[in-house]
Amino acid sequence: MITFVPKPNSVPATEPAEESRFDRIRRLAADKHRKADAGTIRRDPQKAGDKRPM
Repeated sequence: MITFVPKPNSVPATEPAEESRFDRIRRLAADKHRKADAGTIRRDPQKAGDKRPM
């Protein structure tokens, strides 16, 4: 006689992701953008005239 037994769950159920892939990409891009702005040193343009001979 044949008996049917359900298969054991070979892949354990994973916890649902707390944030989507796109949210993670957006957050990382925003962090990179913020870091790039923080390190920028802005200098005033030179006010001296052009000293090249005409």
